[in-house]
Amino acid sequence: MNISKVADIIHKIADGFEENGMKCLSDHSGNVVIAVQEQIYSGQNGAGELLSPTYDDDPYFEEEGYWHHRNAAYKAWKRDITPPRGSTLLGLPPRPENVPNLYINGKFFSDILADRRGDVLHVDPGTGDGPAIVAKFGDEILNMGPSAVEYFNREYLLPSIIKFFKDCGYQ
Repeated sequence: MNISKVADIIHKIADGFEENGMKCLSDHSGNVVIAVQEQIYSGQNGAGELLSPTYDDDPYFEEEGYWHHRNAAYKAWKRDITPPRGSTLLGLPPRPENVPNLYINGKFFSDILADRRGDVLHVDPGTGDGPAIVAKFGDEILNMGPSAVEYFNREYLLPSIIKFFKDCGYQ
């Protein structure tokens, strides 16, 4: 291969690399959502930290109403409807019983969507309870954590990059 052909391949890669990565994210946005849902169900945010407030320090249990000062009963109820279990996709451990998974009836989880907005893949909590949940638990719950990034890179991004390099003429 001559230097001109090598230069052509390098220019093709440089010109399209970022767009290829964004297209991969966009094409697999549903898998990003599944990964975010799984890490939330495992009680983690996008930094790999446990969700907070926990059931023991959530001000919700200080408010008047059915669950007033009944956080232990709430934990037992949550254990029955959504028992802590390890995640299948990301290999995350089960959440501690004191840590929320933000899943009651599935509405919040089903409202989470991801779509490309320019050069960013935006994960949106929807218009139902999602914005209030994000306000309480932080924007970080919608980011992919370390395990989700590793999974996505291995399963989707790296194969996409390899194909892109081949399509540009790099063997």
